[in-house]
Amino acid sequence: MNQSELIEQIANELGVSNAQSQRLLRATLREIRNLLQGGHSVTIPHLGTFDTATYDKHRGYRPVSHDFAIFPKRRVPVFRTGTLLREDVYDLESDETGETK
Repeated sequence: MNQSELIEQIANELGVSNAQSQRLLRATLREIRNLLQGGHSVTIPHLGTFDTATYDKHRGYRPVSHDFAIFPKRRVPVFRTGTLLREDVYDLESDETGETK
């Protein structure tokens, strides 16, 4: 599902226009982004938690140049799934070979 399909699905579910649905989705994502930029986490029950992780300055390998480099300290967004979402998605029965029944 892409963004346009999601917007249409939300519009159908709420009984609003696609334009209203698009504004709703954009406002929600903008607010999540603003909170993350401010160092806050955002928890949506049954879905998961949007948060940030901070990586310290470190020495790393650049495979393209076959050289080592110093990577600066940085903060990146992370998402941890909620228990109910994880159980719903990963609730697949499989046999010993790993194939789904």
